[in-house]
Amino acid sequence: MSDLIQANLVLEGGALRGIFTAGVLDALDEKSLMFEFVIGVSAGACMGVSYISGQRGRNREILRRFGRDPRYFSLRNFLREGNLFSAQFVYEEIPQKLIPFDFQAFEQSPVRFTAVATDCATGQAVYLQNKVNMTPAIRASASMPFVSKPVELDGGLYLDGGIADSLPVEYSMQNGHSQSVVVRTRPKGYLKKENPHLARLLKAVLPNNPRLAEALGQRSAVYNRELALVDKLEAEGKCLVVYPPENLKVGRLERNWEKLDNLYQAGYQAGLHLAEKLPAFLAQEPQDLRVQGTVR
Repeated sequence: MSDLIQANLVLEGGALRGIFTAGVLDALDEKSLMFEFVIGVSAGACMGVSYISGQRGRNREILRRFGRDPRYFSLRNFLREGNLFSAQFVYEEIPQKLIPFDFQAFEQSPVRFTAVATDCATGQAVYLQNKVNMTPAIRASASMPFVSKPVELDGGLYLDGGIADSLPVEYSMQNGHSQSVVVRTRPKGYLKKENPHLARLLKAVLPNNPRLAEALGQRSAVYNRELALVDKLEAEGKCLVVYPPENLKVGRLERNWEKLDNLYQAGYQAGLHLAEKLPAFLAQEPQDLRVQGTVR
């Protein structure tokens, strides 16, 4: 592996659309390109750890073998354990037995990795960095609201990082470097639709978690503001953004392997193109803007 790239790599979530990210990361790995600061949200966090452990193709293989397996995600899982994506199968059986994850390589990597989760009590984003015991953090980051149980960490309860911070570019620039590469799982121009009545409904559904309800109600507005920031930084040359093609329609819970693999291949090609563009982008003499952030 060559010297670490002194820039941030920001990985958006998107459930099974994250296979696009897997393709991008496999191409970067093939070109021996590794970023010093990597931050992932939900599926982005899941894809990012295999990139850091140097296990090219692992994420694709998981979905190829288990994407249609009811042990991976199903209504049965939700009824049995309260998780659409089985915590036991996804975070224990697969990484420990079926498609082993190289925990040692991940923990010993010099890359600074952060997984974003949402604190259910405050509705705020938290940034989790304990590489020695990262599995609970990844679970928390990827636990989608309403179809997953909150994950307990240090006495608190946490859910999907995309609720509070779907595109943590601002956090990355404060805690990493002035330049960021952002891997999106939505095509360029996508905006979340805002529903003015959603906040009231969520407060009724989640009476015991008012801050979480508020964060969920504001999710679309926050996401669209983050997109505006990414667009601004991209226009200023401080951000390089990788988008999936608009013509590949893949759902968050897609089961069609051909569609998923087409999106992976699109990500792989996008990753090769990114590798070509990186030298010129990085030649802009980035300044390290690292400051102390709020982490757990």
